[in-house]
Amino acid sequence: MVSVKELKSIDLSSYTIICTAVSVLLTALISVAMAIGIMILAPDAGGIGILMIPTLVVGAFMAGIYRYFSEGLFYNFLATRLRNIKIELDGGEIVKISPTETATLVATIALIQVVLVYLVSVLILPLFLSTMMQTLIMVNQALAYSIYQILMLITQPMTIVMIILGTFVITFVFVLIGAYIYNLLASKGRGIVLELSEENGLTAIDSIDMMRFAIVIAIISVVATLITGIIGLISGGNAVNLIINIISSLISGFIVAALIAIFYNFLAPKLGKLKIELIDS
Repeated sequence: MVSVKELKSIDLSSYTIICTAVSVLLTALISVAMAIGIMILAPDAGGIGILMIPTLVVGAFMAGIYRYFSEGLFYNFLATRLRNIKIELDGGEIVKISPTETATLVATIALIQVVLVYLVSVLILPLFLSTMMQTLIMVNQALAYSIYQILMLITQPMTIVMIILGTFVITFVFVLIGAYIYNLLASKGRGIVLELSEENGLTAIDSIDMMRFAIVIAIISVVATLITGIIGLISGGNAVNLIINIISSLISGFIVAALIAIFYNFLAPKLGKLKIELIDS
């Protein structure tokens, strides 16, 4: 029996912990693969590849805490002011999600995060530019000048406005398309399947069906790549590159999504399951 629910709120603690942990594990795996690739292709740079692993892992940990805590916080704040995301559940299968509400909330959260990062960079970037330029000028003046010009262009008010507006518009459009594609797949019996339980009045996600999740994400990734590829072709892009990108997005989307589900199912019993508040619509 299908039930219509609204995602009223997200438990900040469980969302931040489990999502950050999954992100760190995924980053660790990718960084190890990159380090191995560097050592194979450039043996002399093997030390750099090894040092890259802890750097990326620590970076993923810090970025994950900020990203997921702020996402949950902003969602809980916006959900009381905008229309909540509606989800239709058939047992543990998500058979439909509301495209407009999902796209609006996700795009607004992305916009707020970009604005916050910009405000922080206004304080940090001048100091960073000063230190970096002094170092680069002694090494390569032409390179220092080129980097300085690029950074100054990025910090121009018009560029900032374009980045901010572009973040909202692009995120809204692609999330909207992704939601419609998901609903189409779910209508064919290919929706994501979750194992759910109730804990202290909240709905806990016990596990994620890895194959269903990976297939859905891979297909959505391919469609997004196809759309951007067609735009690139109209602008004079290469059809061969488009085909390569589509195949790459299919494979990488499937693998990454499968790993996310595997890591979640492994970590959830140990670190705590993701908990959300669902109410009847």
